[in-house]
Amino acid sequence: RLRRIAIKVGGIPVLAEIAAAPAERQRGLMFRSSLGADEGMLFAFPAPEVQAFWMKNTLIPLDVGFFDSDLHLIIVRTMEPDDGASTHSSVEPALYALEMNKGWFAKKSLRKYSKLELPEPIRGL
Repeated sequence: RLRRIAIKVGGIPVLAEIAAAPAERQRGLMFRSSLGADEGMLFAFPAPEVQAFWMKNTLIPLDVGFFDSDLHLIIVRTMEPDDGASTHSSVEPALYALEMNKGWFAKKSLRKYSKLELPEPIRGL
């Protein structure tokens, strides 16, 4: 299990596992059969770049929200399990990505420019 921290998105609390190392980011939520209602995985990258995610060995439908270096939400992509056949891109450079259960961002009325709040600086390796 990865380290978990309390973060917020648009003021909404999330308990997030941190994937900061390359191997942690690559594994992500693979092989998980469920995810708690307000739980997710925060991917931290070393520098802002256009990021692409896939669903290889991922069993649950997810949304991924991409955040820029100012911690603003860029875009949310919905990802269905497809064993890695599709990629889901941030379109703009992203420093963070947050994977949550499918529909989470919409249910919480989070939109572009919603702010990611971190309790401490987190940087990818």
